[in-house]
Amino acid sequence: MESLLELGHYKRARAIIETQLKANANDAQAHAWMAKILINFNDMEGALAAAERAVALNPKVAAFQGQLAEACAMMADKSNPLKGYAYVRRMKKAIETALALDPKNTDTMLVEMMFSWKAPSIAGGDRKQAVRIADRITAISPVWGYLAHARLLQDQGQDAVTENWLRKAVQADPGFYRARASLARFYCCTATNKRLDLAEKAANEAIAVDPSASAGYELLAHVFATQQRWADLENVLARAEKAVPDDLGAYEAAARALMEIGQDFRRAERYLTKYLGQPAEGRQPSHAEARWVLANLYIKEGRKSDAIRELRAALRIQTDYEPAKADLKRILNS
Repeated sequence: MESLLELGHYKRARAIIETQLKANANDAQAHAWMAKILINFNDMEGALAAAERAVALNPKVAAFQGQLAEACAMMADKSNPLKGYAYVRRMKKAIETALALDPKNTDTMLVEMMFSWKAPSIAGGDRKQAVRIADRITAISPVWGYLAHARLLQDQGQDAVTENWLRKAVQADPGFYRARASLARFYCCTATNKRLDLAEKAANEAIAVDPSASAGYELLAHVFATQQRWADLENVLARAEKAVPDDLGAYEAAARALMEIGQDFRRAERYLTKYLGQPAEGRQPSHAEARWVLANLYIKEGRKSDAIRELRAALRIQTDYEPAKADLKRILNS
């Protein structure tokens, strides 16, 4: 199960866990796994309920308490300030309990680190504390610690330092897919100065580690679309669909890249339509988001009626999807 989740196979994991829970509704570990899975499908209420059930069944497992802490943190993010404060209090209590049970539980430490980094000081945020937590993680698991440091710097414009942390993560565990995919994503997508040649190299190295995961193909699709290498793009999309038929994220990644460079919108439309042809994998853009992207493609082309259709479709899927609401209001009032 850990391998499935680490490589992004959330649909497969969900099917297995649903079967386990049908056989035994009191399987605490299965409820904990389900909480993690549902977070990745953006079902925070369901994740919280599953994590609560796991802890109720066995409160003495640090991982279950850590999963509850993560679910509370996610609920705090989407709640109003009053409810959010209550979830933060529950999160802190779960973190305290988890680390009392297992002071080296890195999953829990990562939850605490990201809260410390992102939260305002009035809610308990402390960026220096976040860095100290990343240091502690490094002492326990170097590869995870290096990735943690890189994550803290992701939006800070410190390319050289971030690259160093990511390269250290790859060196610490050359067979860890996440480390290689994270380095490729940095080069192609999050660095201030993109280096697509290095992104291609790192993505291919990730695929060599495990060709059954989607991320490497997505990153190559982004690179090839950006560089308008059409034959390579079609080839990697075919490879991705064959290797990971239940995750069409590479098509969506290619479509976004084409929109970013303003090229071949017909191809981008075809890719988005393909992506919408099956349920989205966990951690991938939802169908509401994909339809919003498609609507923006139509807006760029001046196809107002098509854009309105897609925005309304997005809101039927997710009524509170704010980007679609804002764009629909703007178009209807224009």
